[in-house]
Amino acid sequence: MLVVDFSLAINNRTGKYFLGKDIISAIAPYVSSVVYGRLNHQIRNDFLRRVHGRLYHWENLSRIAGTLYSELVPRQRPDKPVLHLDPLTVLNYSLTSSDIVLCHDIGPVTHPKYFAPKTHDFYKVAYEKIKDSKCRMIFVSYATRDEFIRIYGNDFNSMDVIYIPIRQNLFEESFDVQESGKFFLTTGSLGSRKNQINSIRAFDKSGLAEKGYQYFLVGGDEPGADLVKIEAAKTEGVVVLGYVNDDELKRLYKTTVGFVLMSHLEGFGMPIAEAASYGAPCLVTRGGVCEEVGGSSVLVAEPDDIDEIAERLVQLSNIDFESKNLLFRSARNHMEKFLPDLISGQWGELVQSIFDASEMD
Repeated sequence: MLVVDFSLAINNRTGKYFLGKDIISAIAPYVSSVVYGRLNHQIRNDFLRRVHGRLYHWENLSRIAGTLYSELVPRQRPDKPVLHLDPLTVLNYSLTSSDIVLCHDIGPVTHPKYFAPKTHDFYKVAYEKIKDSKCRMIFVSYATRDEFIRIYGNDFNSMDVIYIPIRQNLFEESFDVQESGKFFLTTGSLGSRKNQINSIRAFDKSGLAEKGYQYFLVGGDEPGADLVKIEAAKTEGVVVLGYVNDDELKRLYKTTVGFVLMSHLEGFGMPIAEAASYGAPCLVTRGGVCEEVGGSSVLVAEPDDIDEIAERLVQLSNIDFESKNLLFRSARNHMEKFLPDLISGQWGELVQSIFDASEMD
């Protein structure tokens, strides 16, 4: 049986939280308990949950700083293997080679400027501890695993890949490919990480605005959003839409001439999967997780090569309806590897194989 550390759920309601819930559900027969910090239950009261989160964060800080507290209070060490749903939770444990760590990405180590202060320090210590333990690793993409190996090597008990599932309703909906409108689309947080500024400059350089095309940006703000909005305001044809409802987002995906994501860093690239599943031809960052998620149906470019991005935008604008339909069919076939039931089964099979291997040792 496994202990699952779900401490990220104390204050986190991002994609990691929902993925964690799905994983726990998928491997429920193998789970003896789920822990949140030092508690074996989740606090429901919002105020008390925030207090718990503060205390948990303070314990992490103490571990990194090597304070007296970290010396006096022992690290957690259950009598069963622990599945860590975020690498940071290893900080409060005595980690062994039988434990399992889920790695979403190593951006906090490789691209610290895109994260909050101290995030790099936390993850650097956590990953070094993981490296020393030689534990079992699970990654959400092959690109993430390759980058991890580049930095930390491959001397681990195991290094498996299980993708993040996309929403089931993307496959339950039945629709025909629609004619494209004269607009490009980028979804996701506005900021320096997703690199909308270079996409805007490439759109301007392409000359497509003069032919009646527009470029819509959908999403909230993250660091660097102000600069994106300034660039958008001075560029003909670029419109910052902010948040839109689900129905409007679907319409945009289905009718865009091209979805564009020239991101410098993605954990998984879920917007690419969503856009392609709704029939949008896609232009994404060359290499890494964006191209892995997009598959063979996407166009690619270097995120800092404005000339190349501009060329690809023109290429997208020239895709006819028949070609768009072929790209859509190819994308839908590729996206089947991210089906929730398939991913859930892979988690169950992996955990069972780990237990089977342990019994043979």
